[in-house]
Amino acid sequence: MSVTVAVTADLLMGAASPPSIHSLIDALAASGADALVLAGNIGENDGQIGQFFKRLRQAVACPIGFVPGNQDLFYRNETSSEALLGTHLPALCKAHGVQFLPGNPLTIGPIGIVGSLAWYDYSAADPTANLTLEDHVQFKQDRNVPEALRIDWAWSDLEVAENSTRALEADIATALGNPSVKRVLAVTHFPVFDWQIPRDPGNRLAALRNAYEGNLNIGRWLMNHQAVAGVVSAHVPHGGCRVLHRDPLPPIPSWLVGSSPESPGFVLARV
Repeated sequence: MSVTVAVTADLLMGAASPPSIHSLIDALAASGADALVLAGNIGENDGQIGQFFKRLRQAVACPIGFVPGNQDLFYRNETSSEALLGTHLPALCKAHGVQFLPGNPLTIGPIGIVGSLAWYDYSAADPTANLTLEDHVQFKQDRNVPEALRIDWAWSDLEVAENSTRALEADIATALGNPSVKRVLAVTHFPVFDWQIPRDPGNRLAALRNAYEGNLNIGRWLMNHQAVAGVVSAHVPHGGCRVLHRDPLPPIPSWLVGSSPESPGFVLARV
């Protein structure tokens, strides 16, 4: 039995035009998907995120899951980034009948759907640029990478990345603990495979920026897990699909959503 999961992301409600969001919702409702996953960067406040949840819940009958993105975690009013991740966004999801996927895998037939922020650990930086950890930390502050200004937790990037990895490992184990689950679809906000990272060889600025665009170590771990049947990622504006070969395990499909406020879209992942 195959399962079809629709995945959208990076809509940034408030920046996307209302007609484009209306068209996206209509297309999602008509997709016939068995489940829908929102892979992060839906909005920067409760009103934007909650309203989109409400509209989706009215339009589709299938289960809906949510994976937070970096911009969903920008602190606001009296709510810290840590609180948004740990309690606030999970509660907002529950209030709208949406499943907060980190820590709560979704089961659709023989497929377990797990979600991860997959926070960057600088492993996506261009390896030919010979960059150091100090280069990455300094660049984040000097170039005002948005998270440097709007994420207020006390953890380092490497600590958040490690927490993301451990949580994903635990969620896959939980999903496979259900006897009906035979395979796992992983949905990540940040890209986890090299082909998903926008490269500009020879451009040192681009090489530094790449460090904040993915977590390739999580990708390597997923590639070596025999139960993983597919991976969908988001965050960057270009989309695509590529089959990844792994020996001796069977190949797996990987997708990049390729959605943006200017051009909202989604992918259909069949596993």
